[in-house]
Amino acid sequence: MKASTSLRSFRRLQVMVRRGAIGGTGVVLAVATLGTGWTTNAAGATGSVETEARGVVVEFFRSQNERRYDDTCSLLSRGFYKSHGLRDQQTCVAVLRVAYTWSGRIEFRIGKVTRQAERVVVRAVADGSPGRIVLLRENGTLKIFAVQEVAPRDGACTCRKGGGS
Repeated sequence: MKASTSLRSFRRLQVMVRRGAIGGTGVVLAVATLGTGWTTNAAGATGSVETEARGVVVEFFRSQNERRYDDTCSLLSRGFYKSHGLRDQQTCVAVLRVAYTWSGRIEFRIGKVTRQAERVVVRAVADGSPGRIVLLRENGTLKIFAVQEVAPRDGACTCRKGGGS
């Protein structure tokens, strides 16, 4: 599926959400901003925060590609749920099921991972759309706090294509 097609579909979903047809706008907004699948390079030191962050982001998109929305939602932090008005995991799963009913597999690449105080930021590209995923440690594991769209810089991507699926 092309990014422009994904974006058009997402915009239609946003309208439905705003009109109250679907609850939990945050998951639809955040997930659709970057897409739903990625390939990755798991380079990095074993056990490092950067490697853990890459693993969380890869699982985030693989779980969406495989339509394992319970797993996708379990990767989101309490702060993500709260800031996007999601009541619980059941609501999150329902929103994803509706949002991705007609979605296809989206290719992804993981880029640079950086630490910013207590946050870890993973840069990524999904179907050609650059973005970043912000993670925070919650109950001993990294959880996704935010998914943000990033304007491309001169078409350049610091992402590495790799072997995941």
